[in-house]
Amino acid sequence: MAYDYIKRGKAEENGYTSTKVFKMFGISSTGYYNYVARKEDRNGKLAAQRKDESYVIRCFKHIIKRLGFVPGKRTFRRHMFRRFNYKISISRTSKIMKKMQITAQLPKKDAYKGQATHHHECMAKPNLVNRNFKLGVRQVILTDITYIHYSYYRTPAYMCAFKDAYTTEILGHAVSSKMDVALIREAFNNMMDDHKSEFPKDLEVYCHSDQGSQYLSTTFKQLLNDNDFIQSMSRRGNSQDNAPMESFFGRMKAEIIDIIARCKNLDTVKQLINGYINMHNNERYQENLAALSPSEFYTYKVTGQYPLDNYYGIEATELMSLEQIIEAKLEMQEKKKELKRERQMINEQQSRLFTDPLEIIKRDKKKMKSEKKKWDKQLELVEKQLAKIKDVLRRIDDALRFYYNEATDEIKEQLKDPLNWKNHTQLDYYKDIDALY
Repeated sequence: MAYDYIKRGKAEENGYTSTKVFKMFGISSTGYYNYVARKEDRNGKLAAQRKDESYVIRCFKHIIKRLGFVPGKRTFRRHMFRRFNYKISISRTSKIMKKMQITAQLPKKDAYKGQATHHHECMAKPNLVNRNFKLGVRQVILTDITYIHYSYYRTPAYMCAFKDAYTTEILGHAVSSKMDVALIREAFNNMMDDHKSEFPKDLEVYCHSDQGSQYLSTTFKQLLNDNDFIQSMSRRGNSQDNAPMESFFGRMKAEIIDIIARCKNLDTVKQLINGYINMHNNERYQENLAALSPSEFYTYKVTGQYPLDNYYGIEATELMSLEQIIEAKLEMQEKKKELKRERQMINEQQSRLFTDPLEIIKRDKKKMKSEKKKWDKQLELVEKQLAKIKDVLRRIDDALRFYYNEATDEIKEQLKDPLNWKNHTQLDYYKDIDALY
């Protein structure tokens, strides 16, 4: 109360100085000025908080406009960090969403969970995946079909998608007005056109689906066999066996089903779903994927390099792209496998060739001829070396005769210095010794 009395200027109006008021109320000047500083700082913080909250709300609106739907609090949090480099807690995200009066569009519960709709288990393949969705990159491919309605008359359409269970990336999809095998074939071919080189050649690759009649068809089974896929199917009435695929369709419908309903024709629906899947693959940042999008996470797992905009001061645009590294790596692996296959073929041909005794004898003769030729070359070199050594020995004998019989005492005295040996041709055998070694 005393602080407010002084701050509002009432003391000066009544003719009191600040010092007298301090004594009247028994307060210190230091306490008063600290109070003023704290209050000003508190007002400044509140203004900064309001400004920061206004900025976050603008960012949230931008994210909603970008995605085309209201995401959940965790999605907001990841986009704030990736797009705006802004760290925000989940609890604060919830408070701001509540203040904006927005609610996340969440998928509904599976109405058909636990219900069996057919009795052809004898035709179905076993559940080889057994919910092991994290087997490896591009090793478990999930697929399913869902229905959607568009236009004023709620015209039905059907969508088939193939999803990598490890990275959650949608590899291929198709939309049609008919739910037949042609729909699945189109989606499968779209996947193979864009990602065929990414599937491991030396590991088992599973294609998992439910027990729908389209997936039980001979056409689809042959399609998988031609591309070295192993077919796996969910148990009857167990949608949880294909949970990641069901989850994707549920989230997609929760987020854009109202927009799909406003589409006037099937072409518009296809265009909308293409844009949504592109957003899912490249902009849906997930904490389970190292806070990356599905396509970025695949690149990270293959190359081992976390995708950043800047590496120790060098812009990522100045470096070789990670996509080029993946292509080069896959190409190198393919070359190694091709070379290995060629070697195996040669070994098999040779093993088949040398089962006849006559062929074995011819092979051994050829081998021995090659060995003899090699040693003949060695023998030729040895003979040349021996001839040189014999010549040097002869010249050494001549040098000894010269020293004992012809050299005078004066010459012998000179020969004590090795530099004088070059003046006597009888002693130049040392040059040939140097040439030998």
